[in-house]
Amino acid sequence: MGFLTKYGTPWGAIPMTAGRIFWVAPAASYTVDGRAYSASDDNDGLSPERALLTVARAWALVTADVGDTILLLPGTHTVSTASVAASTAGVSMIGLPYYPGTGLVPLSPQACITTDVTADQIMNLTAARIEIANVTIRPITAASGIDLTSAASQTWIHDCRIDFSTPTVSAATYGISVLGNAQFSKFENIYVDCDGAQGAALALHLITDSVVRNWEVHQSAGTWVSAIMVEQGARRVSIDRCRFLCAGTAMTQAIDGLRADGTPSAYITDCRFSRLVTKGVDGFGANEAELSENYLGYNTARDNIEATLISVIT
Repeated sequence: MGFLTKYGTPWGAIPMTAGRIFWVAPAASYTVDGRAYSASDDNDGLSPERALLTVARAWALVTADVGDTILLLPGTHTVSTASVAASTAGVSMIGLPYYPGTGLVPLSPQACITTDVTADQIMNLTAARIEIANVTIRPITAASGIDLTSAASQTWIHDCRIDFSTPTVSAATYGISVLGNAQFSKFENIYVDCDGAQGAALALHLITDSVVRNWEVHQSAGTWVSAIMVEQGARRVSIDRCRFLCAGTAMTQAIDGLRADGTPSAYITDCRFSRLVTKGVDGFGANEAELSENYLGYNTARDNIEATLISVIT
């Protein structure tokens, strides 16, 4: 539970919860309120002065569906053994600062999760009702940042950044991969920065009745094939108010439905694509996607035309 700092602000109101707050430091030595402390997995983690050392230990201590929160202190939290098993339902993992309900897209959250284990995901979500917020997700080359299994329904990942600029370029590197039917899930207010031909920032396989909303996807260099992939088994996924901005050679297809097989797999609404995006929406078969108010941009000073409404999938 929370307590007051010397400034009169409540630590435990980040977020407001009836559960416990488990504090995790990014290194063995860390600083809170101007004082140096030592993090250890032998600590209880229930105070910012007694922080845990690893994210995995925090997940081992939380209790399902009682409002427990894992709070990542600023810095890079590196997983150095097997990927973290997020297997406890109803738990939130957040970074500081935390701004719930603002609708803001963070460009660079202070807390980052990554791994140094070759070709392994950072986290594997295997329980329902997990929230991840206000962290940078930095996958290792040729692996996913976060995987969701079929048990991870009602996942909420929001106000995060996916860092595709730090890992070495590989088409096998993914940001968030849905591997099973994690239905009723939301992925919103996400910023993605990419500088080459990585894999998809979001791969949606077997997911149903879920929402992808308010993504800012920025490509700064190179050629990127697909930013969001809608794959086999995806059903009734809403992709809404996303922007894809490309300053590199090209983004071949921003939303790729080549492997989709549902009728419909996706509802794509109110998305915007910059002029260097070759195709905003591509690969879907007949009746596999419904489009509404999606536009491909042009340089009006050069082309003397306005943005083009995307009405046909080729």
